[in-house]
Amino acid sequence: MTASVCISQNVTISGIVTDTGGTAIEGAAVQLEKAGLPTTTGADGSFTITGTVGIIGQMNQPLPHMHIVKIDNGVLCINIREKSTVEITTYTLQGKVISALQKTMDAGTHSIAMPRIGAGVHFYKVKTGGSEFVIKNHSIGRISAGLAVSTQGASSTALAKEERRYIPINDVIAVTKTGYLNYRVIVTNSDTSGIEIEMIVCADTVIDIDGNVYQAVQIGNQVWTVENLRTTKFNTGENIIYITDDEKWDGLTTPGYCYYNNTTDKDSIVKFGAIYNWHTVNTGALAPEGWHVPADSEWTELEDYLVLNGYNWDGTTDTAELNKIAKSIAAKTDWFPAFKEGDIGNDMPANNSTGFSALPGGSRVYFGEFNHIGHYGWWWTATEFHESAVYYRNLYQDWDYLQRANNGGKDYGFSVRLVKD
Repeated sequence: MTASVCISQNVTISGIVTDTGGTAIEGAAVQLEKAGLPTTTGADGSFTITGTVGIIGQMNQPLPHMHIVKIDNGVLCINIREKSTVEITTYTLQGKVISALQKTMDAGTHSIAMPRIGAGVHFYKVKTGGSEFVIKNHSIGRISAGLAVSTQGASSTALAKEERRYIPINDVIAVTKTGYLNYRVIVTNSDTSGIEIEMIVCADTVIDIDGNVYQAVQIGNQVWTVENLRTTKFNTGENIIYITDDEKWDGLTTPGYCYYNNTTDKDSIVKFGAIYNWHTVNTGALAPEGWHVPADSEWTELEDYLVLNGYNWDGTTDTAELNKIAKSIAAKTDWFPAFKEGDIGNDMPANNSTGFSALPGGSRVYFGEFNHIGHYGWWWTATEFHESAVYYRNLYQDWDYLQRANNGGKDYGFSVRLVKD
């Protein structure tokens, strides 16, 4: 069986919106995106979102960006960031203790066999380090599945109410204001206050031949688009061939594009953009007038500027070392979780200090296979490495650096960013 929840949750989320200099921004549109709860900032930049949201979740799948603590087929899986004592207590719906277990474990991912219990609804409280979690589970003679929700110091009584209180809302706060880059950040707590949102000035906008509008940010002496390209035509007006068939994509030597998993979902297409093979890039006709697909050297210029100006997550500024700029250019949303300090997927609200907003749009590679949306982002350069490979850049949820590589086959499908001439 699959455990699930279906409840209503009251939300109260408040904070302040400023520019990067700390000046309040009045009239910014703030919305709890999935719930569709909107508000507008006041003269002092403050906002409060209130309302009720419905939460429906399949509990055998971990919600994005939460601690990985779950029960699957009678086994509790937990990721521990440092050596600590783990306490697991099993309760009935009425709060009666059925079993208790305590173990000291090293950092890493562990699997613990849980005791057999009778049919019905049960709760499992897991304590590790300074965190507590509650798992709600339906079972038939054996634990089936359950997802943990962080509770941070929960009471030992009224577990049913406690579980209801701490179900995460798994939503995004989106903020828009003319003249500033769009801002998105994950929010999981339904009762959150003191959120500080800094909006970065939009340096320019560009419109492709399909009419899609892209924002841009200035980083050093360069101006980059902050969204992946999604045009379906060359700037000459000629259509780019749309290819869904795996066999037709594999080994293609002419221009082509697709969307990840051939999706038709408009929101996904806008968010992640299109995937192009390099033959499309090599035409020189993808970008609107005044813009171009960046060369390998222009990506290197971006990397060096960010390192020298303190954008490495640890503050180091040595360009002779591997860059550590991934968090500064990765978006605050849509990356899978990671656990090492400095990794993109760890502490995602700290991402995107540059406004570059890189998303993990995945790729299309051998035999037309789609790979790793949510985990990886790949971006073409306009620079060949040799006759069958091209330089590109990529990010991964578990990395703290932007990788430069040159083994990208020309028939691969990657995302595209633009830089201003």
